[in-house]
Amino acid sequence: MIRPPVEANSGLAAVLRGVIADFQHASGAEIVSIFLYEESTHSYYAPFATGQPQESLLDSLTDMHEQLTRYLADESQGKVPDDLAVHQYGSTVWLTVTRQHLVARNAPAEIDSTFIRRYQVQSTIGLPLLSGDRLLGLIYLNYRNKERAPDDSRLKELERRAGTAAGLVQAALEGAERAALDGLSRLTSLLTTPVGDARTNAKELRRLLSIALADLLMASNLDGAAIYQFGHQRSHLELVTAHLRVAAPTQIERSDPSTPWDAVLKKTLGDATAEADLHPVAAYALGQPDDPHGYLVLLSRDRLATVRRAPSTDEMLKAGAQLIGGALASQRLIAELENSNRLLSALGDMTTAMLKPGASRHQVIDAVAGHLTDSEVPEFDFNFATVYLLEEREDPIEVMIVRMAAGAATAAAIDAAETSRAGSRGAHARVPRWALDEDRELAQDDVLVYVARTWQPVIVGPMPSTDHSDVVSGGIPVQSTWIEVPVVYSNGMVLGKVLACLVGEREQGYAADNAPFTLAGEVFERGGHKDLVRIFVPFGSDQSRRATGVLEVGYHRSDQRRPDWGQVEALRAAAGQLAVAVETARLYEEAQRHAEQLELVADVSKAIASSIDLDQTLTLVAQNLVRLVDASLCQIALYEEDREGWYGAAASDMQDLWRRQHGERSGASFLFDVMNREQPVVIDDTSANSQVDPAYVRTFGVRSLMALPLMADEQAIGAAILAERNRNRTFTPDEVQRAQSLAVQAAVAIKNARLHALAEEERHLQKDFVLIGFGQWGQKAYQHLLTLKQFFNFRTHVVEQDSPGARDRLGVKEEEVRTHGDAFYWDSHGSPARDQLERELESSSYVITYIATPAATHLPTLARYYDLSDVVLIEKPLGAPPDEYRNFLDTAPGGVEIVAADHYYFKLEVRLLGMLLTEERTLRNFLDSVEEIRIEILEEQPLTGAAADIGVIADLIPHAFAIISLVTPIDRIKLDAESPLLIGRHEGLTGQRESYARMNATFEYQGRNVRLVIDVGKGAENAKWIKLSGEKRSAGRSPSYKFDFGKGEAIDGTQATVRAAVRRIREPGVPDNAHLNMLRHVIEKRHPAVGILSIREAIRANQRVRDLEAIAVELLSRNEWTSYALGSRPAFEAGAATSAVGSAN
Repeated sequence: MIRPPVEANSGLAAVLRGVIADFQHASGAEIVSIFLYEESTHSYYAPFATGQPQESLLDSLTDMHEQLTRYLADESQGKVPDDLAVHQYGSTVWLTVTRQHLVARNAPAEIDSTFIRRYQVQSTIGLPLLSGDRLLGLIYLNYRNKERAPDDSRLKELERRAGTAAGLVQAALEGAERAALDGLSRLTSLLTTPVGDARTNAKELRRLLSIALADLLMASNLDGAAIYQFGHQRSHLELVTAHLRVAAPTQIERSDPSTPWDAVLKKTLGDATAEADLHPVAAYALGQPDDPHGYLVLLSRDRLATVRRAPSTDEMLKAGAQLIGGALASQRLIAELENSNRLLSALGDMTTAMLKPGASRHQVIDAVAGHLTDSEVPEFDFNFATVYLLEEREDPIEVMIVRMAAGAATAAAIDAAETSRAGSRGAHARVPRWALDEDRELAQDDVLVYVARTWQPVIVGPMPSTDHSDVVSGGIPVQSTWIEVPVVYSNGMVLGKVLACLVGEREQGYAADNAPFTLAGEVFERGGHKDLVRIFVPFGSDQSRRATGVLEVGYHRSDQRRPDWGQVEALRAAAGQLAVAVETARLYEEAQRHAEQLELVADVSKAIASSIDLDQTLTLVAQNLVRLVDASLCQIALYEEDREGWYGAAASDMQDLWRRQHGERSGASFLFDVMNREQPVVIDDTSANSQVDPAYVRTFGVRSLMALPLMADEQAIGAAILAERNRNRTFTPDEVQRAQSLAVQAAVAIKNARLHALAEEERHLQKDFVLIGFGQWGQKAYQHLLTLKQFFNFRTHVVEQDSPGARDRLGVKEEEVRTHGDAFYWDSHGSPARDQLERELESSSYVITYIATPAATHLPTLARYYDLSDVVLIEKPLGAPPDEYRNFLDTAPGGVEIVAADHYYFKLEVRLLGMLLTEERTLRNFLDSVEEIRIEILEEQPLTGAAADIGVIADLIPHAFAIISLVTPIDRIKLDAESPLLIGRHEGLTGQRESYARMNATFEYQGRNVRLVIDVGKGAENAKWIKLSGEKRSAGRSPSYKFDFGKGEAIDGTQATVRAAVRRIREPGVPDNAHLNMLRHVIEKRHPAVGILSIREAIRANQRVRDLEAIAVELLSRNEWTSYALGSRPAFEAGAATSAVGSAN
């Protein structure tokens, strides 16, 4: 039997010592050791041994832990061999895993560990301590002489003793757990009793903590304990209570701030208790580990007590430390609250002054400056105080500025100015002169920027200053850095250096001899700062960002006072209150500004909505938008209906000049960027932006601008330009959003005013229709005019050239016109029709002129009748070169709308297609996947008469352009590089031009290239349709959508799984009155813009037509054309190409 331990206090350590003694007696081993094992944490603890140095047991524990960690890592990865051997992970792991006894009679050969070699062990016996299935620990018996190793019979006796020892260890662990629970229960009951105020209960708390230490020692079998707490400003540790055989130090200082407090405490206390053979074995933080209130230090005569405690004892000690920390925290909180009552009262007065209802930020910082120089509050009785509100500005690079500043000065030595600033109290009307300098730019390394960015208080001394006492009174109990900072002028010249103190940890990245900030030389010299001691303290509501502002307070050198640490702490508290007050004031200002903006928006909206006159509406929009964001200028530009041009419509200033402005897509312009993106565009510097025309900048003096789309019916109808002329300005996202919300209303108002103007004008206007040219198209147009007279009020004036034989040829027609009550004019040099019409139309309020003469006469006719007309309608094709038209338009006075006629644009099918492309979701979605668009306009009538000298390109391609303009602007069409144009001539053709043409091209749509094939011709079978085809599927036909203008039907073949659906647009036999519809549109609308829309778009389209004609002429000259029989079409070769590609693009 194992003899029980003889110690009265039969704890775990005593039991283990007894086990060691018994096994040494029974086994005769020279070295006997025991290690306990905790299965839940896979850790070894409580090492005891005889026959080896006690300090070596810590190294043994470390080796055992490393071996077990390596084994567990291999096990988790499946690397452990099935047949585990001692040499693989060591004897300890083998015993732990197998739980079998280890018999190594030849230990150097079978184990060969460092321990075996160091202690010259010849034989080793390892016995597991098992309590049921639980492994409690391991016993090692080491023999230096093999002869002393036990034989098999003695080994069985030792195994039996190991079982008995396991029972004793299990009982000791259970006893330790019971003792820990009892001790923790007593501690909980003792230390959770509420305490009263700090003054009356400090002694009571010490008494309770002394009892708590006695309970801890009794439950843990340790020999001593002490509790220390931090003193004022955490500058030292003070003794609270202790249970020791010798006196404990009452106060502990540290000379090196980089040394942890717990290390300083253990060393100092260890030195004091060494004579009593007591050694610090553990130090527990009381409170948060990274910010404790103090420490609980445990001592023992056993240097290994830390690793010899039972796990339950460890948990009890940790819980006890938490309870002691909680009790101390409660007592300290009460003490701190009582000590801070006076300061809180002063802060309360300051807060009351700052948080006045409706106070602005300037009023808040004025009040703070006054309180920080108030002699009635000793903590804040400074000679001067300045409060800075900082702001970042991009101009064009990011720079910090002093947005607002306030100050107060009481000492006569401070350079100050008498002010009556609102919010300042009468007694503090003297303001330091440097506090009057608002909107001051700060250098990137200025002290204000540094303090705001790092949130680090800074104390700056006078110049010169050589000793710390010149800057601060007393010590600074936290980490601080003393440096010399330069005073630097804006030109880089250094005035000198000043001693300064950085409070807290220094920012990383600066060398020890490199100052992290500078002092502004001009301000330093002008404000007399060489005689000032200043404290800079940051304030703000969000410490994850830059501080909102900085407090600056201090004393003049002539005053014997210097700031102390208590004042720095008081200023930090004031900064917290100031941050709240400034943020509250900012929110109030923002709410007030928002309310004013809402009121302004409401007024503007009301003004805009109340106007039904288009010009007045446009002017109101410009005048009120410029008010909304306090801009210099607002200009309204409206887009032409083909979206390929814009014109100036209204402006808040220089309106006449702006209304003469116009632009086309061919030139780069931010206005087209606004239209394309349908999003606001902000340009901070117009002189450096390629989207802004330099002529525009020079003409209107614009330096920065914001352009907003005017959206109506989900489309930009124009843009509002808000411009700044006096300086470069960055419009904020809030300003953009605010202006955009009003621009949406403005766009709707403009649209409604347009509609109202059109309706009113059409209802009251007496119109005159001048039809110039009475040939084929003129006579056809006249018949439509007779029909339209039944519905609209207008007079018709027919003009025909008095050429030889014309009167005989048109005599009957002339009589017919006069019979219908209309006027007929013969135009000649002797009697110009224009002169006659000028007299006749003098009383007319609205004149429409329709030029239906041969193309070559269009431009001269337009020039002759321009000033008589309100609207001029030109029958295509246009006869003159595009540059001649542009020159005429640029030099002619404004006010006349010129449109190009193309009746194809008014076919029912085309109008339906245009509607479906914008409104039918299925077709819109299909259009996003279209790969090819084909258009055919073929007529069976041969090319004869005057048309034979025109050709189908000039005659029919414009009709195809009218159709494709529903999908893409004409100038975006790019001719095919290989085969841009193929032409043909039908049999019997007597003219010199082409009777058939195929144009191959592409255009970009939604980031994709779409093929475009246009066939036009005469003398072929009738075919007039457009077909949109999608990507060919792997099986089945390609999806398509076809509009047949000839048959009057739409064929929907976009669905692969169903048969194509046929939709009748016009029943067979019903005439297509596209020409009539076109004329009705011109007469009915005030601003018709028919055909391919405006004249400028027609010019652009005509340029493309002339390019194609030039290619055709070259092909004809080289005889590169294909003949075809009447009623058929040319059989073009797939690879046909021309040599005229260069002139086509």
